[in-house]
Amino acid sequence: MSLRYTDKMTGAEYNELRVSVEWRPITEGQAERGLAHTTFLVAARDGERIVGMGRMLFDFGYTAYLGDVIVRPEYQGQGIGRQIVQSLIDQTMDAAFAGERIMFILGAAQGKEPFYEKFGFKRRPNEFSGDGMSMWRRK
Repeated sequence: MSLRYTDKMTGAEYNELRVSVEWRPITEGQAERGLAHTTFLVAARDGERIVGMGRMLFDFGYTAYLGDVIVRPEYQGQGIGRQIVQSLIDQTMDAAFAGERIMFILGAAQGKEPFYEKFGFKRRPNEFSGDGMSMWRRK
């Protein structure tokens, strides 16, 4: 395995990763637009094959949303996800100014919470925050 990390991937590759972890694909147009408007992207490749990715949406103020961390099941447990998440956190912190605090937010897939706790993420609800919430709508 010869892994390399880049900041580029296609919408088709994004959907390929989604399907590999049994998430529903989205339209290729949605995938392309989402990737184009992502602040920081880390894609892991084994040769030319996409094997993992993650992205950060950062407002350059104080809020950063970590989204879509995906590693193909056969590549999980090898530190790829850890490398992706740490790189995204580091890039976000590098974009902040000295003395600033950044609030990182994510919606973990069911059962993946322990992975994110290793980075310092806290489960909700807790003494400071209520439940996280989400909603899907179709146009």
